Amino acid sequence: MKSYSIGREAGCDIVLNDNTDVISRRHAVLTVASSGKMTITDLSTNGTYINGQRISSNVAVPVSRKDSVSFAHVSTLDWNIIPKSNQWLTYLIIGLVVCAIGAACAIFIPKIIDNSGDIVNPPVVDSIACTITFDANGGQGTMEAQRFNRGQKTGLNKNKESITMEGSVFKGWNTQVDGRGVAYEDGEAVTFYENTTLYAQWEQKTHTITFIQNDRKVGGKMEMQTVPEGTDTALEKCAYTKKGYRFKGWNTESNGKGTAYKDGDIVNLKEDLKLYAQWERNGGGSGSGGENYTGGDNTDGDNTGGDNTGDSDDKPIL
Repeated sequence: MKSYSIGREAGCDIVLNDNTDVISRRHAVLTVASSGKMTITDLSTNGTYINGQRISSNVAVPVSRKDSVSFAHVSTLDWNIIPKSNQWLTYLIIGLVVCAIGAACAIFIPKIIDNSGDIVNPPVVDSIACTITFDANGGQGTMEAQRFNRGQKTGLNKNKESITMEGSVFKGWNTQVDGRGVAYEDGEAVTFYENTTLYAQWEQKTHTITFIQNDRKVGGKMEMQTVPEGTDTALEKCAYTKKGYRFKGWNTESNGKGTAYKDGDIVNLKEDLKLYAQWERNGGGSGSGGENYTGGDNTDGDNTGGDNTGDSDDKPIL
């Protein structure tokens, strides 16, 4: 077994030139076994990265010549300066291990997709396994931890509503609680080198309130109102007007026989809401939404019937 010290100190086996002092004096140690198996251990302040993913300090992490090893994102390991082991011996040992484990040969078979579209992962080998833990991050429910072969791309188990949060939509996973770490989609094929906890990421559900004039002769404009689910929210003030009428509130039915709301009422929604403006003639009498409402505006005395049907408009003004 051979170990190589790596850092900016002159006494290191591999000296990294760095004028910024970002590289530690003894930044990492690369260990090469007689079998050819290699591990790297981070000893630094600013981190060692394998294929862009920071590894834990003081933990020997498997690595190969195919990996890109970066020290604090300042310097990259040049594999050409690391002597190669006797490859015939490496292949022999690999062959013996594969034969002894049997099913472990599936490690070298590319992932396949089953009929449901999910990734079918290879069997996990205990000696090179790491564990991925799924944290609900404030949600309800649990997901079983998933075991990976270190360094092998594997599909994350999907959150099939095993973890939920009331009033929120599941958006994926992250290595940080606040979502500022590495993000992963649900079921994404990923590679890990060590035990890792993934935190569920949530986005609050929202619903829309559509305000409908309930008469083509109504003027003004109102946008749809977007409100968070399960949160007390005041309705937007009515911006519609109708000549000869006063606005008297909203209703879930155009004829006023549904649920009534006053202007600016507080609502707490679990679904989208459509509200129809209700109108009352100045000086009394029923307008839009009343039992006598015919959809027209008859204050001009024209009762010939040409404007008494079909004036009700169910289209929101957006």
